[in-house]
Amino acid sequence: MFIMRRIKPRNSKLLKRNTMTTIKTKILILFAFIVILPGCSNDKSDTKVKTNSVEEVSKTPSKKKKDQTKKNTIVKVDATINGEKIIIDQIIDPKQNNVVVLLNEGIQFKYADSNNQVVLVHLYDPSIYKSTPNSFTQQIATLPREEQVIVKVKSSKLSISTSNTELRSLNISELFEGDVILQEFTEDKVSIRFKGKGFSVGSNNAKNKLFPMEGTIVVENYNIADGRF
Repeated sequence: MFIMRRIKPRNSKLLKRNTMTTIKTKILILFAFIVILPGCSNDKSDTKVKTNSVEEVSKTPSKKKKDQTKKNTIVKVDATINGEKIIIDQIIDPKQNNVVVLLNEGIQFKYADSNNQVVLVHLYDPSIYKSTPNSFTQQIATLPREEQVIVKVKSSKLSISTSNTELRSLNISELFEGDVILQEFTEDKVSIRFKGKGFSVGSNNAKNKLFPMEGTIVVENYNIADGRF
């Protein structure tokens, strides 16, 4: 007696195997999608945050730069040196050359005009900021050389340079003896009057060949370079 056994076709097993593989693949894809989705969401969120921050920076008004515009300085020098009249009133680029330097115990400034005429003033006095008028009778040029660099006594240095176009050189006249009077000193105006005798800087035996010097110097509407501490 033969027992009939039902033999399942091989195609059935293959079909079942393929079905399981398909299911597993779908599960893996679904899992991967679930994992990736939050990441994408975070990326979008980060992008949005970064974009907003850039927009905020671009919308934030930039700070105004400190006004560096120089004041229109007015300088008037009216002097007579060794009988020659000297006027300085056309300063080269007045928007730049307009600084009066304030030091702990003194003030100084230097201005030049289009004709290469230069006025230079140094005033040293521990009490210079207390009151005006303030008279300076000690000239730095009369001090020993080592004391002219580091001034320790109340003194002044005043010189006016004129251009010699023929010799292509400068004639520098510096006050040697006499008075330099600081008549007015405010944040907007410096007024000086001087009278005495000067010498020609750089000339042989210059201090033995003195000549008269006198005049006024007025500087208005200037910027301040504050070197005090």
